[in-house]
Amino acid sequence: MTCSTACAISAATCPAAAGRVQCPLKTSSLGRDTRLPLADPEPSPAGPAKICTQQSITIPPEAGAQHHQTLPYGGGDWQRTYFRLRNSVEGFNGFAKDPLHEAIEQPGTRRIRGIAAQTLLLAFQLAHANRRKIDRWLATIPPDGHPPHRRPTRRRPTKPLGSWTPTGHLTSQ
Repeated sequence: MTCSTACAISAATCPAAAGRVQCPLKTSSLGRDTRLPLADPEPSPAGPAKICTQQSITIPPEAGAQHHQTLPYGGGDWQRTYFRLRNSVEGFNGFAKDPLHEAIEQPGTRRIRGIAAQTLLLAFQLAHANRRKIDRWLATIPPDGHPPHRRPTRRRPTKPLGSWTPTGHLTSQ
């Protein structure tokens, strides 16, 4: 294999430095793995190819425009946007992990083997969680100008502390 062929395989880094070929110009790559092909650097009056001699590359802004971000990483605007999105995702994960409903964290709720089947059943569980969340939201919308339906409180009724005795509660007479 010629060095130009090997360099065409990986344009970002030297293939010998990446551990894909053995090359006499990079002595650390020789003898690592005998299954790797041996690159034969073509002699040139200009010397070895640039990729064989440099350790890093510089990408100009024109070439890296596809990786441009609208919000600079770590800035105040980026943090506000990122953390708001992250909080909504984590909040939904907690909602879907509720052990009384979908319990997506428990793989025992999907008793089937295989990653494809597990993924399909997990998708159904997440669709059900989405539907449950939408139904809860729709229940808060006031129908026809009436006040919105209020969910009952989840607290159980308690007795006042003044009616407690060591043997139980006082009964009203």
